[in-house]
Amino acid sequence: MGVTMKAMSKLKREKKTPLLYGLSFVLIVIGVKLVIVAFFGSSVPFWDQWDAEVDSLYRPFLEGSLRITDLFASHNEHRIFTSKVLSLGLFILNKGVFDPMFEMYVNAILHVGALVMLLFLMQKGLPGNMKPLLFTFATILFAVPFGSDNTLAGFQSSFYFLMLFSFLLLWSVHRFESAPLKWITGIVLAAFLSFFSVASGSLSIAAAAGLLFVRWLVGVDRKSPSVILFFTLLVAFFLAVKSTPVIALHASLRAQDPLEFTIAVVAATGGGIMYLPLVVFMFRQLIKPPSAEAHSWFIFSLGLWMFGQILAIAYGRGDGILSSRYLDLFAVGILLNWYCLMILIHEEVRPVLARNGMVFWIFLVITCLGTFTPRIMRDIEKKKMVTIRNQENVNSYLMTGNLAFLQKTPYSEIPYPDAARLKSLLDNPVISSILTPAVNNHNTNRGLSLYTEKSRKHFILAGSIMLFYGAGLLLLITTGRWEKGYEREA
Repeated sequence: MGVTMKAMSKLKREKKTPLLYGLSFVLIVIGVKLVIVAFFGSSVPFWDQWDAEVDSLYRPFLEGSLRITDLFASHNEHRIFTSKVLSLGLFILNKGVFDPMFEMYVNAILHVGALVMLLFLMQKGLPGNMKPLLFTFATILFAVPFGSDNTLAGFQSSFYFLMLFSFLLLWSVHRFESAPLKWITGIVLAAFLSFFSVASGSLSIAAAAGLLFVRWLVGVDRKSPSVILFFTLLVAFFLAVKSTPVIALHASLRAQDPLEFTIAVVAATGGGIMYLPLVVFMFRQLIKPPSAEAHSWFIFSLGLWMFGQILAIAYGRGDGILSSRYLDLFAVGILLNWYCLMILIHEEVRPVLARNGMVFWIFLVITCLGTFTPRIMRDIEKKKMVTIRNQENVNSYLMTGNLAFLQKTPYSEIPYPDAARLKSLLDNPVISSILTPAVNNHNTNRGLSLYTEKSRKHFILAGSIMLFYGAGLLLLITTGRWEKGYEREA
C-alpha cells in the first residue's frame, strides 16, 4: 500500500512539474515582451499598416463597404485573413480607435500561447527528468527578443498565427492514424488557417503531407484513411501554391543564384552545425522507424516544417534571411534541435559523443545569442528613435497642414515610403479620426488609452512583476527538485 501511495504521489508530481515550468515560461517571456512594448512601442501606424489596415480594413469597415472577400484578399505574397480578423476585432473592441500598441500587447500573448502549446506537445515524448530542461532552455531562449520587429509591429501577428496553426496541424496529422474521425476537423481547420495566415503556411500543409508519405514509405502507416488524407493534403498544397501571388517588385529580394541561396541557408542554420541534432534524429527515425503512434513522428514533422521554412525564406529573402522578423521562426528551430539533442543523450546513442556534442552545441548557441543580442538592442533603440520622429512629423502635419513635415526621408522621418500617398491618407477625415490622440491631437476618442504615459508605466510595472515572479518560480521549482535529488542520494 505504501509503495502504491508513493508511486501515485510521484506521478502527481511529474504531472504538476510541466505546469509549473510552463507557468514560469509564460510569466517571464510575456513579462519581457510587455516591458519592451511599453518602453519602445509606438502608436504610429508603420508602412504596410497604412494600406493593409488603415485604408483597406478600417476605412471600408466604417464606411460600410467592407466585404468578406476583402478579408481573404492578398497582401503582397500573403493572404493574412487571421491577422485581419484579429485587427478588426481589436479595432472594434477599442471603440474605433486604431492603436498599434494594443495589437503589440495582444500579439505578445498570441506568440507565447503558440509557444506554450508547442512545449506541452513536445514534452509528451520526454522522460520526466528531462522536461524541466526543455522548459528552462525555452525560457532562456525566448526571453531574448530575437524578433523585435515582430514584437514592435502590431501587424506581424501572421507569424504567430502561422506557428499556432502549424503546430496544431502537425499534431493532428500525427495523431490521425489512431482516430481519423476525431482529428479530421482539426486538420482541415488548421491547414486552412495556416495558409490564410501567411504564404509559407502552404509549407505547413506540405510538411503534414510529407509526414504521411514518409510513414507510408517506411511501412508504419499504410491505412486507407491516411493515404486519402495524404493525397488531399497534396492537392491542398498545390492549390495553395497556385493561389499565392507573385510580386514582380520583390524579385530583387530573392536569392539571385544558387550561391546566394546556399549562403542564406548556411547562415540560418549556423553553418549547419546548429541543425546537426535534428538531422541525426530524423536520419535515425528513417533507419529504425517506430510505430505510427510514436511521439517521435511529431518531432519528425516539425523538422520537415522547419527545413521548409528555412528554404522558403532563403529563396524569397536571400540576403535578408537573418532579419529580425524571421528570427522568431528560427528560434523554434533552435528549440527543436535542443530537444533532439536531449533525446539522443537519453537513448545513449554514442553517449560520449552526444554529451561532448551537447557541450559544443550549447557553446555555439550561447555564442550566437551573445553575438546577436547587442545588435538586437541597437535595432530596438534605433527603432524607438525613428518612431519618435515619425510621430512628431505626422502629428505636426495634422496640426498645421504643412506639407514640409511629410516631405522627408521615408522610414527614418515618416512612417510610409511615399509622402504624397501618406498625405492623401492623413487628409481623409475617416482615417484621421481613427488615429490615437498620440498621433492626432484633434481626436477626442481615446479608446482603451494604451498610448498614454500612465498606461506605459502600468505595463512596465506589470511586465516587471511578471518577469521577476516567473524567475522566482523557476528558481523555487529548480531548487525543490535539486533538494529532492540530494535527499535521495543521501
